[in-house]
Amino acid sequence: MDFRFTEEQEAFRNTIRDFIKRETSRELDRQLEEEGRFPFELADKMAQTELLGLAFPVEYGGVGGNVMDFIVAAEELAYGSEAACALFLGPVFFIGETIHLNGSEEQKKKYLPLIAQGKLRGAFALTEPDAGSDASAITTSAVADGDDYVINGHKTMISGADIADFIITCTKTDKESRRYEGITLLMVPGKAEGLTINKLKKLGNNIISTCEIFYDDVRVPKEAIMGGPEGLNMGWLQMINNLDIERIMISALYTAIAQRAYDDALAYAKERKQFGRPISEYQMIQQLLADMLVEIRASRLLTYHAGWLKQQGEFCSLECSIAKIHATEMAKKVTIDGMQVLGGYGYMMENDMQRYLRNAMLGTVGGGTNQIQRLIIAKLQGMM
Repeated sequence: MDFRFTEEQEAFRNTIRDFIKRETSRELDRQLEEEGRFPFELADKMAQTELLGLAFPVEYGGVGGNVMDFIVAAEELAYGSEAACALFLGPVFFIGETIHLNGSEEQKKKYLPLIAQGKLRGAFALTEPDAGSDASAITTSAVADGDDYVINGHKTMISGADIADFIITCTKTDKESRRYEGITLLMVPGKAEGLTINKLKKLGNNIISTCEIFYDDVRVPKEAIMGGPEGLNMGWLQMINNLDIERIMISALYTAIAQRAYDDALAYAKERKQFGRPISEYQMIQQLLADMLVEIRASRLLTYHAGWLKQQGEFCSLECSIAKIHATEMAKKVTIDGMQVLGGYGYMMENDMQRYLRNAMLGTVGGGTNQIQRLIIAKLQGMM
């Protein structure tokens, strides 16, 4: 098992770093986070790097990247620029991968090139007020009416819905079916009549909005079914198809957040002097920093291992859940310890450490709570 990156991947990593250095800054991240604004101004520039087409085959306007390429991009973007990372996550991860893995040939040809060009954004609407961890409990309905489906319901905690050109909406199309059946993904235009979108206030990660959506007799044609006619009532299987790569991606993101927090804390400890010498020379600070680094390195290896297995076509749901738990809980602890190293300065809003902490708090509940991940691990290990 060799986790060394290829020459092409190293060159790709440097391309991302050059883009971040040239087009972004810490000041831009702070400004966008404070304003709760999406970085539209960077979209065309990022498209020129081919990052937005990373995950798609060449025939759909992409560059044919693999899982490890995905990890390289996620780590570098999350470490270097929250703004650039938001541009990548929304179009490519939330929507592009869903269409790539589940869309019909016509849908792939129509949407993936536009995403790769930075001309199309989307959102994925699953969660409801009474359907979170139990995603099969959704009640948003889509009823056939001639050549259309009429959608009614309420979604919440939906990322980026207010800036989406379309919203992949998880609906119940057969109310008489069993628990995990009768679910269909429908592609709903972001400006559809009867659609109401409200932004929600939250603790962190404010560059990508979180919204609630109300569907009031929203009409979409039957062509909006994800995967074409064969996709009717297949939504649950389509969502499951995305889960491994989602958890690998989350693991890479939160490993990178923790690495940035550690690097900032280490740099501060070397500069900050107390009692006549840098605080990095005090053993209690050294222990904090050493423990942070140990956990980051372990998280990175767990992530790379899960990614390598996925790339080999191996069953890796167990490893993906393990990596997701470790990375997100580690990031929360590392950012808290980073604030401890910085002392009162870390608590100030002008310092980035408090933002790292606020962003890290989402990891253990987003993308399937860590309690659910533990149940998955228990089931896969025959404990249930």
